[in-house]
Parts: sequence; C-alpha cells; structure tokens
Amino acid sequence: MLMRDGRLFRERVFMTLNRVLTGTAAALAVVALAACGSEQAGGRQQNTANGVGAQVAATSLSPDAQVAFMEMLERVGAPCVPDAPAATESDDPGPGEHPPTRPSELLPVDEKPPTDVPSPTATPEQPKLNGVEACEGREHGKRITQALTGLNKPTTIQVRQKLNKLGYTDSRIHGLKAERGVVHFYLDLRVMGGQLALKGTAAGKKTTVGAFAHPAEGAFKPGK
Repeated sequence: MLMRDGRLFRERVFMTLNRVLTGTAAALAVVALAACGSEQAGGRQQNTANGVGAQVAATSLSPDAQVAFMEMLERVGAPCVPDAPAATESDDPGPGEHPPTRPSELLPVDEKPPTDVPSPTATPEQPKLNGVEACEGREHGKRITQALTGLNKPTTIQVRQKLNKLGYTDSRIHGLKAERGVVHFYLDLRVMGGQLALKGTAAGKKTTVGAFAHPAEGAFKPGK
C-alpha cells in the first residue's frame, strides 16, 4: 500500500506542477501584453508590467520548490500512513460461477426514496480533520514547536526564516504578525483535497502549534 501511495503521490505532484507552470505562463503573458502600448503611455504601462512581474516572482514557486514542499509533507506524514492490510483470499467468483445476488428491497408505497440534497436553510457542515490529518497535524506541530522554542524574543522575520528552513514556503505562511512579543502565524497545508491547516504562536518556551480543519476549496481564510 505504501508503494501504491508513493506512486499516487508522485502523480499528483506532477499534476500540481503542471497547474503551477500553466498559471505562471499565463501571468507572464499578461505582463508581456501590459508592456505593449503607445509611446505616450509607455512609462505607465512599463511600471504596471514591473509590478505584475514582481508579484508573479514573489508568489509563484519553481517546480523544484513545489516538489521539495510535497516531499516534506510526505516525509513528515509518513508515521501517520496506515500499514498495508494483510492479503486475503479473493472473493471473486471462479470460472463458471455466478456471484451471489440479493433480492432488492422494495420501499413501501407511502415512503419516498431518500435524498442527499441538503435543505436550503440547513447550516453548512463544519470541516473536520480525518484521523490521518489529525496525526499529520501533531507531527508538524512537534517539529515547528521544537524549532521556534529557542527564540526568546522572536520576530516575524526570524519565525519566517525558521519555517522556511523546515520546508514551509512563503506561499503557505499566512497572518504572520507580532503582538506584545508574540508572533502569530497560520500555515496552509491543504493539498490534494485535504483540509489540514495549522495555527501557531511563537513566544519562546510558550510556543504553541495546533491543527485545525479549513475547507478544502477556496482561498485560505482562517477564522472566517
């Protein structure tokens, strides 16, 4: 099962890289178009192009950085991957055999079939971490806490550098701010439909890191 998970992981990494490269190419095309224009507006358009180009450079990751980030997630989460189940005898019917069938159950005349369509007035279900994600959150929390505990008077720059050194890229770090000697931060670790995110405070020996679930789709907006 671990080998199969490894193959699926590599395939998903390459799919992620394709999306990153496609998005980067599109952004660069926009920069090139913005740089074109008349001589009269050339200066303003050049400034705009430079601004967009700087933003692309700051927010996009190279393929190598993407692969390194994904490999870090796999390495940290390795203890949380369940062992492969023992092989069992196949239940598939042999040649000339027919699989067992069950009589279908008929619904009473006055009973309607169940429906999965939620009520328009129903409260949206809050996201929850599954068992593997909760385990991964603890593993990430331990290594981050160990790295940040040594900072007696942490600054946002120091915390970012420590997180980068651990393999967490800038695009995954959110809400980094210092308040009364405590640095607050969030980490978006959602990949491949996952919901794992971390909330941390760096304050020397009082450093804390906890995991929580964030909706898999959409922008990362913790606390909203």
